[in-house]
Amino acid sequence: MCGKMGNTEVDTIKNMMSMSVYYVIADCFDVDAMELEPHKALDNDFHMTTEEKSLLSESITDMFNGHQLEFATIHTVQDIVDQVINTTMSDLIH
Repeated sequence: MCGKMGNTEVDTIKNMMSMSVYYVIADCFDVDAMELEPHKALDNDFHMTTEEKSLLSESITDMFNGHQLEFATIHTVQDIVDQVINTTMSDLIH
């Protein structure tokens, strides 16, 4: 049985994707996913290294059907979530 995590099926999918992205980020930075906050900056708060950036990129690519993160527009946890959801939802529509 699948639980409902939003007001609509689309909201549920977005919320499940967000949760998945949070767990990928937490794994890459070796932090508890429940302690991540949307405004946390990858460079300033997590001091993202080149290795962590690569791991994050590879992990998102593996989890989300080849999605490539555009780090030029990513600064926070929420930026990653938004980019993954927007790209994935766009791919589903087309």
